[in-house]
Amino acid sequence: MERQREIYRQGGLLSLAGLSLLGLVIFTPDASEHSGSFFSVAMQTTWQNLLDWPAVWCSLKIILVSAGLFLIIESTGTVLAVKKLKKLALPVFLMQAVPCLGLLLGGYYLIKSLL
Repeated sequence: MERQREIYRQGGLLSLAGLSLLGLVIFTPDASEHSGSFFSVAMQTTWQNLLDWPAVWCSLKIILVSAGLFLIIESTGTVLAVKKLKKLALPVFLMQAVPCLGLLLGGYYLIKSLL
């Protein structure tokens, strides 16, 4: 029982960290004139623009969104596994592929905007 309580506490902390990262991304200003379009700013950078700072910031926001989603999905899957709901926990853990792809995509755009 004490082990489950500790896992729930850690899951809550992971969820709180993920929500904090998502809140940071949502409430910080974008580098573009249109609100909520940080994906398009990162995608429109070219290899010829050295140190494209708006695109760097937007790439970091993509990485932070992906990390926040990863933490939330991880904590949800862990809580489901502890509650012995393995048929639900497995698809939730498989959903972690999406934030992992987002981390790779954000890293690519970060490198692209810096070089």
